[in-house]
Amino acid sequence: MFKFNFSADNTAEAEEQPKVIQTEETWEKSKQIQFKDSSILQDILKNASTINLPNYPDCKYIDPSEIVDILQDSENETPVLKAEQNHLDLIPAVYEGGLKIWECTYDLLSYLSSEKIQLEGLKVLDLGCGSGILGIYSLSLGATCYFQDYNEDVLQYFTIPNVLVNNKGLLERSKFYSGDWESFANLIGDSLTEDEKFDYIFTSETLYNVQSYPKIHKVFKLLLKKSGKMYPLVRHMMINFLKILAYLSLDAGADLR
Repeated sequence: MFKFNFSADNTAEAEEQPKVIQTEETWEKSKQIQFKDSSILQDILKNASTINLPNYPDCKYIDPSEIVDILQDSENETPVLKAEQNHLDLIPAVYEGGLKIWECTYDLLSYLSSEKIQLEGLKVLDLGCGSGILGIYSLSLGATCYFQDYNEDVLQYFTIPNVLVNNKGLLERSKFYSGDWESFANLIGDSLTEDEKFDYIFTSETLYNVQSYPKIHKVFKLLLKKSGKMYPLVRHMMINFLKILAYLSLDAGADLR
């Protein structure tokens, strides 16, 4: 089942729109990312703070500005650091905005809480996860979660630390994948039986690039159970509705909200 949850707030400030630089696009292949301890990671973990989420008032996370400072001090040149130093939210095929917690993430969390969505024992994909807050919330409710973000560095220095500071044991129910969506779908899709596919796919403010719509449709087509549900939350002003509906409503029985 496809569920479209569009934010109706058209009064958002202009600065909330992604700052993008255009590049010649060569997309990274997807791969599984393993937890790797390091001195940089240990420095990052010392900077956890608390964020109040619905039904999870003591959730901890790392402030992205702290991560940038630590990476700068370590002289670790990464796509993430390059984008942040140039005050860019997005560099297509290089950096896809993973160090920013977008406003619609909180809207989706509020929706999941208010609707009392039950996730115990279910399998969740946090697509374009960035901070991993949606996945961490799912883990707190007893789900197994796959975290996917384009940038390996975002996963290593932001997503995985956020999981660790909440409960290291959550890693046992977590997997992490970097790279392009289409490559990700191909990487794990062929090996999944229907029962092994995802019960829920959550994604927040990831549909800003029309060229990505066929890729995200492939993710849903290959990885979502026939009985599963997806929740893509986006801003009205960020997308072309006709194009997104054309790609994501290709399957009969779409439930548009």
